[in-house]
Amino acid sequence: MLFAELDLTPPTSGGVALYPAGATFGPRRMREWEFVWIMQGDTRYYCDGVAVDAPTGSIVLCRPSTTDSFQWDRKRETRHAYFHFGVRSLPAAWANSGWPLSRDPLDGDLLVVLFRYVLTRLDRGDPDEVTLAIAQMLAAYRSGDRSTDLRGQSAHSTAVTMVCDYIRRRLDEAPSEPISLTDMADVAHVTPAHLCRLFQAALGQPPGRLVRSARLDRAATLVTHSNYSITEIADLCGYANPFHFSRRFKDAFGQSPTVVRQQIRDGSLTSLPSLPRDNS
Repeated sequence: MLFAELDLTPPTSGGVALYPAGATFGPRRMREWEFVWIMQGDTRYYCDGVAVDAPTGSIVLCRPSTTDSFQWDRKRETRHAYFHFGVRSLPAAWANSGWPLSRDPLDGDLLVVLFRYVLTRLDRGDPDEVTLAIAQMLAAYRSGDRSTDLRGQSAHSTAVTMVCDYIRRRLDEAPSEPISLTDMADVAHVTPAHLCRLFQAALGQPPGRLVRSARLDRAATLVTHSNYSITEIADLCGYANPFHFSRRFKDAFGQSPTVVRQQIRDGSLTSLPSLPRDNS
């Protein structure tokens, strides 16, 4: 009955962002709903004057019509994943009260499982299935019933998850270094040909395209959610130079990073551009 009353829109944007020690983000006025997963670093989240700790592994829910900000870890880098989505209607039982600002880490957390699912299918998966996963996240987040048994996870989905994590980790640690198909297959303990089949079945794209998409997704996040210069963003995301980065960015999103940044700042663009599914 609750899900019959819950009407969501698919994610409008999302990605993974990396911040240096001591960085901050905000304040900002929220217009959409947003889930944030603190993957690395201990964070302090502020919402309408209320502050909560969000240690590594926490899930934060940012809601519309609030003003919020983040104090990232002061001693080490912070990495977080996020996605924005819309809510047309909520169940009557879900009044505005009762929404915690953050949920602490939990072993076998259903929220993390669903978050991974949504993150790997942004702009590439079935919108209805992704929206259903977000609905399940909202229900689990509100109720606090988040435990799950991961032992039934298939070997196929495990291999894809391992490689996705490996790609994010490599882009964090050495963004300028290439990531080969052989490297990714070795991580998953399968042959390169079999890894391509697994990725095509799970995500509808080969591993190499996911690497290119991950670089662009990361770059788009930094363009719209940081004060780094375009030159710094090109370096942080592993592009040879700012000219090459700007060209690839414009090819993917239709506008240069400088134009997108200005639109975000003047309010004419409220979220990240969507990366085309067939981007190569």
